[in-house]
Amino acid sequence: MPEFDPPFMSQGFSRRSALRRLGAAASGAVLLPVSALLPGTALGQTTTGGSSTPSRPKNIIFMVSDGMSLGVPVLAEQFSQMVRRTGTQWHQLIRQPATTGQGFFDMSSLNSLVTDSAAASTSWGGGSRVLNGAINSLPDGTAMAPILRLAKDCGVRTGLVTTATVTHATPAGFGASVTRRGDEPDIAPQYKGVVDVIMGGGRPFFEAGTRVDKRDVTGEFRTDGYSVLHSRSDLLAARGQSKMLGLFYGSHMPYTIDHRNDPKLLESVPTLAEMTEHALHALKNAPQGFLLQVEGARIDHAGHANDAGSILWEQLAFDDAVGVALAFAMEYPDTLVVITSDHGNSNPGLNGTGGSYAKSNDCFRALGLAKASYDKMGKSIVKELVTAMAKSGKPALKPEVTAENAKLIQQCVLGGLGLELVPEDGLAILRALSGEKVECRAGQKANMAGLMGDIMSNYNGIGWTGTSHTSDYTTILTVGPGREALYGLHQNTDAFALMAEVFGITHRNPTAPIVNPVVTPATGDNSPARRIDSVATENGRPVGHPEFLAHLEERSVTTSARARPKADASQEVIPNWLEEAHSAFAAIEQLGTSVALEPA
Repeated sequence: MPEFDPPFMSQGFSRRSALRRLGAAASGAVLLPVSALLPGTALGQTTTGGSSTPSRPKNIIFMVSDGMSLGVPVLAEQFSQMVRRTGTQWHQLIRQPATTGQGFFDMSSLNSLVTDSAAASTSWGGGSRVLNGAINSLPDGTAMAPILRLAKDCGVRTGLVTTATVTHATPAGFGASVTRRGDEPDIAPQYKGVVDVIMGGGRPFFEAGTRVDKRDVTGEFRTDGYSVLHSRSDLLAARGQSKMLGLFYGSHMPYTIDHRNDPKLLESVPTLAEMTEHALHALKNAPQGFLLQVEGARIDHAGHANDAGSILWEQLAFDDAVGVALAFAMEYPDTLVVITSDHGNSNPGLNGTGGSYAKSNDCFRALGLAKASYDKMGKSIVKELVTAMAKSGKPALKPEVTAENAKLIQQCVLGGLGLELVPEDGLAILRALSGEKVECRAGQKANMAGLMGDIMSNYNGIGWTGTSHTSDYTTILTVGPGREALYGLHQNTDAFALMAEVFGITHRNPTAPIVNPVVTPATGDNSPARRIDSVATENGRPVGHPEFLAHLEERSVTTSARARPKADASQEVIPNWLEEAHSAFAAIEQLGTSVALEPA
């Protein structure tokens, strides 16, 4: 078998083995020529003319850019050209219809045209549509067998790589079964013996000291023969290990924009591309093949936050991982690479700005100035406000709306995003932090995330439809044998059927009837529709912060310190810097001194 051994670069990815074949040498982001990948054939077809192209895949790499609205890879191509002087794998693939399968998924869940990540991943990994918030569990509580468990029973090697907690909705949809996606402590032990390679964040869900039940799940994995990894150096030293549990961060992995601007994070936390390469190295010689899911999770988180700079850097990090997968497929042509998304999120796009739209490019260039996510920048805002409150000797539950405090916010935005806010915009952010209601006629955006997106759109030109998931069809790009199986428009559950056929899985999970279908028998009720003011939620948590004060009062500092082991650790809907803001303001009122914020 050929050796797959691309080395790492600190801020990019060089694929030496692929480049040797092309007679080139380069570093950083490298575009692989799709024409070098032999065309695939439909499952069960045979090749002709003496071609060595496999007739069907042995391995599947299933790659998910979570929350990737179609505008994201479009913007990412121009952004990559601007900040890296090279294009993206996604853009090159979609320009090669002769060698790249192209299609769409209808990602509707059992009860909504707008899915969440749990129901979306379950549709792929379980083959049945479920209610939003459920993972491989039908409404009556019937547990479904996830694809990785079924594949494992057929002798297939398995893996999950993500920039979220490894127990989060998307990876769990392939490897676990729970009635509620937030039950991450219950998901963690389900991976043992089912998933050979696990990499991402979420350490507290495995460790006895941070679990409510004090169960040492990490120890159980170690006893079962897994190498337990906690840092990038651990990962580099683990090359050659066949079973790995890599838990590289407490919660989700850091945003790429923060990671690349922090030398300590660069040294200690691996990139998605690095994790993907090591996972493939561990799985590559599986006699019965392997199934690996790779998720770029924080595209979705940045979408919820309306954070344009972060979403583009996250997409580029995912794109680097796609490059790793394509390099592997060049060395192992019996590999099918599937690149898709589970849903849209807030549908970002570059709005035409200025007369004849002449200022649009100027706005877009502003995105290249960002050096921090909204989350990291928000923490700096909170730290500055808390420090100022402590120095003033007037601690309070919320900061005062003053010109001085607004200037602090303007300085933090300038340092983090490279944007020179006008005073009114600094005051608007300050008012939201102080608890004032965000005024916006569109309820979706009447929250901190919506406010930030609207304010920053005046500087970077990126507009957002809201702060939640959208019902868009998601794109599918496929490379390798069997790629034609996902041409055109497909129901999300078709992915399970494809994977089951490849790996010889005969089991099919039960299904349930659609709940609240859009098309219903005529009822004769022609009464006018009414405004819906209920806050959009995902797994019961509000999008934005209209109810954040009540939400925060229910959560103690002790709960935060033990990593909320019985709750969904996702920060998808309420930016964690906003939670910390009011925790800090409450603490300073009680203590009368400055308090330290949790590290990013």
